[in-house]
Amino acid sequence: MRTRLLRIAILAALAAAPAVAQNPAPRLPDGRVSLGSTPGSIGYWEIRPGGLRNSFPGDADVPFQPWARAVYEYRQSAFGINSPLVACKPAGGPAFFNSPGFEIVQVPEAGEIYILNIAGPHSWRVVYMDGRDHPLDLRPTYLGHSIGRWEGDTLVIDSVGFNEKVWIRGSFPSTGRLHLIERISRPDFDTFVYEVTIDDSGAYTGPWGGSWEINASTSSAWIPDGEMFEYICQDSQ
Repeated sequence: MRTRLLRIAILAALAAAPAVAQNPAPRLPDGRVSLGSTPGSIGYWEIRPGGLRNSFPGDADVPFQPWARAVYEYRQSAFGINSPLVACKPAGGPAFFNSPGFEIVQVPEAGEIYILNIAGPHSWRVVYMDGRDHPLDLRPTYLGHSIGRWEGDTLVIDSVGFNEKVWIRGSFPSTGRLHLIERISRPDFDTFVYEVTIDDSGAYTGPWGGSWEINASTSSAWIPDGEMFEYICQDSQ
């Protein structure tokens, strides 16, 4: 009887224990989770068109201001042909992550994280991790100014200082009031989770956002031993 009760107690404890990832995310020498390569595990994140698990609101649920909805609908009717991405211009926030992929390089000794984009103009973002604030006299840019912090194993990026040329996602417009909060995590080796809150009182009546994910079941994936490659957005002779 005592053996049977002990067995039941052990099974109950195992059932209550948190699941352990079969293939955990790699970590840097300081113990911080690596969102990209490590000395023993290099690669990059490939994005294929339609190859993400997306969770964003439908157009009808985005809190547009009237003018912003009109701009969005016009861009949609024109199939987005005037998109900055089509013209090989950089794009910030969620629009930065597009096919064919990206890499994240963490440099803790410099207090910086770099997010490198293969596509478009081969641009990169710098996330300052040294505790600084946003400058008061920011010059508006496509990619804005980003400061970051860690919340456990989640990288939280706060970005402001965007110009009004940015299409923040798809055909969605934005203004100089744009403020982004991005959350990036790697819960296991093959999974990359991106979440964003878009707060732009110049174009929307309230904050909105969504998320996407790369995992073992999506066509987008971590490419082990893969290397960033040259991608020419426009090439003329």
